[in-house]
Amino acid sequence: MNTIKLRSLYESRTKETNGRWRFLTEMRQGLGLCDKDGNDNRDFAGNRILKDRSVRPEQFSLQELAESIVGPSWRNVFNPESGSLNQYTIARSLVEGGFPNEQRALVEATGFGLDPSAFLNINTFTAIVGGLVEVKILEAFQNPALIADKLMPVEATKLNGQKVIGLQNIGDRGRKRAPGETHPRAQFGERWIETPETRENALAIDVLKETVFFDLTGQVLQMASSVGEELAYRKELEVIDAVLGVTNPFIYNGTGYNTYQTSRTLGYLNAHTNQLVDWTSIQSASLLFSRMEDPHTGKRLLITPNTVLVNPARLATAQLILGASGTELRTAPGATQSSAVSLNVASSTGNPYSGQFTILSSPLIEQRCLASDGLNLNQANTDGLWFMMEAGKSFKYMQNFPLTVTQAAPNQYEMLDRGIVATYFANERGIPSVWSPWHTVKNNNA
Repeated sequence: MNTIKLRSLYESRTKETNGRWRFLTEMRQGLGLCDKDGNDNRDFAGNRILKDRSVRPEQFSLQELAESIVGPSWRNVFNPESGSLNQYTIARSLVEGGFPNEQRALVEATGFGLDPSAFLNINTFTAIVGGLVEVKILEAFQNPALIADKLMPVEATKLNGQKVIGLQNIGDRGRKRAPGETHPRAQFGERWIETPETRENALAIDVLKETVFFDLTGQVLQMASSVGEELAYRKELEVIDAVLGVTNPFIYNGTGYNTYQTSRTLGYLNAHTNQLVDWTSIQSASLLFSRMEDPHTGKRLLITPNTVLVNPARLATAQLILGASGTELRTAPGATQSSAVSLNVASSTGNPYSGQFTILSSPLIEQRCLASDGLNLNQANTDGLWFMMEAGKSFKYMQNFPLTVTQAAPNQYEMLDRGIVATYFANERGIPSVWSPWHTVKNNNA
């Protein structure tokens, strides 16, 4: 960013009422973090998202930001050999103590024992650096290659593990009523599932005086990206383990069951041997869905599978099957095809499953299938393992709070001892859970 223009804009804003807050809001809006009123951009589930970005973190330099906002004296403030930052540290701690979790107070409240303008300028600078860090964390956390959110939609909760109460289906109680006869009564029984306790994944980034003084912008942004990547990676593995059936069993009415059943222990059968070869493989898995029964009433369930999850070795096969523009069925009445004199060939333009399925895949699925603490399969069975499901029904991610990036000062001793300018904390809390295993089918290679 142009230092002169940025300095000019900042100085003009500081002459206005709440000008520093307005400047900070404009910068965060340009980075795609918030709207013009400073409200964070979020999706329907409350997760932070990036929108309409006009600038990117890579366009900024810590030195140029410091010069533009803190002013010509910025080198004295951030010089590792200078003690001028110590006063700022103490003043900031006092403000944060009086206005906990109030970022706006840091760019409007005056410091204690420090020039008010210098105090507010430093706080504005650290807030903008926090915006750069936040963007890089969110970018990495929302990597399009990740499939966790596609497999498990977010279910917001304020509980740490819970019993989710539902109503059982009425069952086959409706019947013909003779004149004067009482109406049959609809009666509901108790039905619930239990979700695991949630857990928190967290990391933090420290920005030191040396980081600003020597303009280590690239290292800060790289570290921020690594934080987002690490938090997303951990969540991705947890979600995949739950989908594979490695962790988080299905707990129904107080009893635990394996997510995938090869017999109708609970009224559903959702695991069988079915290699992914052609359209008949899709048909075989679809038939299991058509035969799913409600675990309470025994009634057939109406399920529309819409997602196919495959290991990387079968990704191209799935794409060819579901993307085929024509279909053939070859039969040899009374003989095998190899010995038959003639074959019956039925061909059709189009594909019976065209447009019905979204195909998902990830190298992390293969990793967890092969791992000794995962499914512990051999390579052949790993390659051939695939799933069909109605996404959003079988599994849900119980989320206490989405990925959040906050700026906070450590205790004065640590800041003074290590020369920390600011610390940025990233954390998210939730847990994958199994809700309806009869909306997914596991297809084994053998």
